Amino acid sequence: MSRKPRPKDRDTPPPDALTILLCSAEPSLKAAWVRASPPAGFRLESAESLSAEPLARSDAILVLVDAEAARASEGDLAEALEAAAPRCVWVGPAQAVELLGAARIEQAYDILVTPTSPEVLGRRLCGWARNIQQTAALEEMGRRAEQLAEQNDRLAARVAEMEAQARMAEKQRGRLDQALARIRQVAQLSREVNALDLDRIVKVCIERLPALVGAKRASMYLYDAADNRLILQGHSHGYPIAERVDLDENARSPMAAALRSGELLLISEFQAFEQARDMVLEREFREQYATGSCVIVPLKAGGTVRGVLNLADKESGAPFDPEIDLPVIEQIAELIGASIYNVELYQEMERRAKTDPLTDLANRRATDEALARETDRGRRYSRQMSVLMIDVDGLTAVNDAHGHEAGDRVLKDLAAMILETVRSVDAPGRWAGDEFLVVLPDTSASQANLLATRLVERARAQPTRIGEKPVELSLSIGVAEYDGKETTADLVRRVDRAMYDAKRQGRGRIATAEA
Repeated sequence: MSRKPRPKDRDTPPPDALTILLCSAEPSLKAAWVRASPPAGFRLESAESLSAEPLARSDAILVLVDAEAARASEGDLAEALEAAAPRCVWVGPAQAVELLGAARIEQAYDILVTPTSPEVLGRRLCGWARNIQQTAALEEMGRRAEQLAEQNDRLAARVAEMEAQARMAEKQRGRLDQALARIRQVAQLSREVNALDLDRIVKVCIERLPALVGAKRASMYLYDAADNRLILQGHSHGYPIAERVDLDENARSPMAAALRSGELLLISEFQAFEQARDMVLEREFREQYATGSCVIVPLKAGGTVRGVLNLADKESGAPFDPEIDLPVIEQIAELIGASIYNVELYQEMERRAKTDPLTDLANRRATDEALARETDRGRRYSRQMSVLMIDVDGLTAVNDAHGHEAGDRVLKDLAAMILETVRSVDAPGRWAGDEFLVVLPDTSASQANLLATRLVERARAQPTRIGEKPVELSLSIGVAEYDGKETTADLVRRVDRAMYDAKRQGRGRIATAEA
């Protein structure tokens, strides 16, 4: 029988591809490795045997290491394995992996239980690749934060330069000293907003910056481009103001005008401003302001507006000064916009790092974290906690009959149904393949059984439609209540056994683990 050719991109990987290295002779894994296609940007290689040399390769970002060989290692090889542990994936039967011990399993990047198949290996390779790429993206964001810190240093250098000029310009000391004092404070504020903390950024906008320019009232909104509306984050008006501003319905508001132009609006008096711009503005609740002077600042980053900052009513009663106030507001607004952008990027990357891309439920790692958190809470405070292990009956038959896209559709529909059924405090996640784990805080086994019954009944009543044809599926569910002392691994093993007991009883069954 002729050997199946390897994928083309394995023979000609891109020059900057990252290497995933196999150091295991396990037959099913070697067979799957030959047939697996590397994820984009990666190459797959195999080492003849487990030794210190391949473990030390700087270009190998992940190394799949046979668990039994790792446990038997000694001398230089044992030292090399310990040094490379964060890049290692322990592979082998579950018992062999468990014999490595909790500490070595915790140090490793991941584990892969064998025997395996090309399909399972392909999915795991893609998952590892996504995690590696997401980590690289977070590191890139860290570098961007460092660049912002460098901008702060340059701003501090500008302060020092202006201080030297001030000593040489005694005749201009009054306004120049005032400007210098504010720029020093801007340098301090820039360090405060250079953080991945939206509450801290809002506090600077509502408290620190208004005090710097002598404004009595301030409000900050974030821009929701999808709905073309502004959402209030904080204000200092002393009375309620609009929580949301629909810009389609308030097209003539000052904030809408600033968003359309993308430019800061400095208004000393509304009538004069409208005449100069040949426009009509509608300033709602204008009677609540002491003066007609205000500043509306679009907070921009990444080429788009991220929010709007409003400042009004100088404490002195005078208009905002274009020479003293405006440069300060413009400088800090630019940094605020960049910081909001960084917060959005961080939140999105953090969400992706903890979300299963197919079902939008928590991924395995995030579910592990929720399980550890709730078992710890149950142990500390003697609180009840239960878990459900859910398996889709007959998914393999759906894949065989209709293709994997249909199977994916089933998993998506099931995930949505689980989210609709559980409470907001529960933590459902995709565990592996067609298995889901649901963590149920403050829940007894009997209460968990009621939820499992609802899930079984809803799955039976809500078939997935593939084309025009409904595909009826059933769920096998294991239920286990935390005993207050066991490890999370022991709890998972108990609920997993209960789930398999349910499957052995037939389709659409529920089994409760013994204490």
